[in-house]
Amino acid sequence: ETMVVSQRRSGGAAALVAAALLLLLGLSDHVVEAKKVKRVKAGTTYKTHDPVHIVVNKVGPFNNPTETYRYYSLPYCHTHDDIEDDAEDAIPRQKREARLQHKQRLGESITGDRRETAPFEITFKDNIEWRQLCKTTLGPDELESFKNAIHNSYFFEMFVEDLPMWGYIGDVSDEDVLLGEVEGSKTYLFPHLHFKIGTNNGNIVSATVTTDSDRRVDITNTQKPTEVQFSYSVDWVWEKDLPWKMRMSRYHDSRFLPNSFEIHWLSIINSFVLVLLLTAFLTIILMRVLKNDFSR
Repeated sequence: ETMVVSQRRSGGAAALVAAALLLLLGLSDHVVEAKKVKRVKAGTTYKTHDPVHIVVNKVGPFNNPTETYRYYSLPYCHTHDDIEDDAEDAIPRQKREARLQHKQRLGESITGDRRETAPFEITFKDNIEWRQLCKTTLGPDELESFKNAIHNSYFFEMFVEDLPMWGYIGDVSDEDVLLGEVEGSKTYLFPHLHFKIGTNNGNIVSATVTTDSDRRVDITNTQKPTEVQFSYSVDWVWEKDLPWKMRMSRYHDSRFLPNSFEIHWLSIINSFVLVLLLTAFLTIILMRVLKNDFSR
């Protein structure tokens, strides 16, 4: 019996050691897979043809900015197609791997940021009239995910350095206000993005992204596989009246910001009032107890 017990103990110890080794191997693989990219420092001085990195962050419903998801939770392009530009207008290009997580600050992680690399190949001061990002055929599941996002008024958020950009994923036409999608309504996806980036003395001081309704794709019927050509274009503009230190001044009137800011401030005020009320109630209870004790 003693030998049996000892064998069982040794077998259990061996199993624990094996489990620990597997756990360590799994953690090491996770660390390797979770490779993170260092962010581009704001205020970087660029030279002509230097690569400019577009960072994708998150998507979510416009009416509830606290509900956010990874940008690549939707079936966007993960790679850039290898299509060369015309020889006369050839622009230096640099391959960029997508879906690599960025190193984030604690505050950014708390607010739900999920910054990742994007495959856009953009270089400083090089205008792009049109460039194909990728051409893919979306199946029923992928079309359904895009369609649900569009019907929930999803917007996306991107960054150039620390400058945010926003845009809508798609649009719905002839939709009933109360019933939503009805017979005859159409759901459109916006596969083309136009970046407008402003510079001043070699610095990036403004950035906006817009969608092109002329290049929209009808995805109303999600059961029919649809070929979608994702593309982008870039315009560089000289912002002589916008120095780098004032680059955030144009965001004060942005309609994407007040809702999220208002919710954060409301949460802080609610928490503060709740703390005051609890403190007041606790003080009243303690005063009554102490008063009874002193009266005795």
